[in-house]
Amino acid sequence: MVRRPWIVLIGVVAYTGLLLVVREQVVYVPSVTIFGSAGMKLMNFLPLLVCLALLLSLDRRLGHAELTGVRPVVRADRGLVLAATGVVLLTGALFHLRLDMPTATAAGRNTLFLVGFALLVRARFGGTVAASATAGWLFVTVAAGLRTPQDPYPWGLLLEPWNEPVAAAATAVVALLGLVALRREPPRG
Repeated sequence: MVRRPWIVLIGVVAYTGLLLVVREQVVYVPSVTIFGSAGMKLMNFLPLLVCLALLLSLDRRLGHAELTGVRPVVRADRGLVLAATGVVLLTGALFHLRLDMPTATAAGRNTLFLVGFALLVRARFGGTVAASATAGWLFVTVAAGLRTPQDPYPWGLLLEPWNEPVAAAATAVVALLGLVALRREPPRG
């Protein structure tokens, strides 16, 4: 295997460190809604660090050797994904409880959703398209995902509060589908 799990470790460490730095800081981003620029928590952008690190690591492969080898590569890949997202979810819960950062839990949920989404796209179109689609989903959600300043559209679940059960359920479904899709070899090119 030529995976680079240390890249994922760097992504998770950067995510955790930046989560501590940005905390609940709000930035104003351009918006295409009639309400104008909405204030977004800066931590909404942090899940990309973990997601893109995972995609980069997973795309470091020797396709033919992995298909004919006896090592459980798919199991190892799933383990890497579960370990990274598990650490992110635990970090969010810990920061929520200890440092009074409720949106840290939402950032963990969003990371899990975006990783699942990226794995689904990767299974069909490859890692490069998956990275672009994931970043695109995040930026479209941030730019156009709000009906009113505090009310996201249903498809804008990345903007939902940490305790929204529909967002948690949708995240669980997308994450499970992404893990299942991980067994497929991504297309070349």
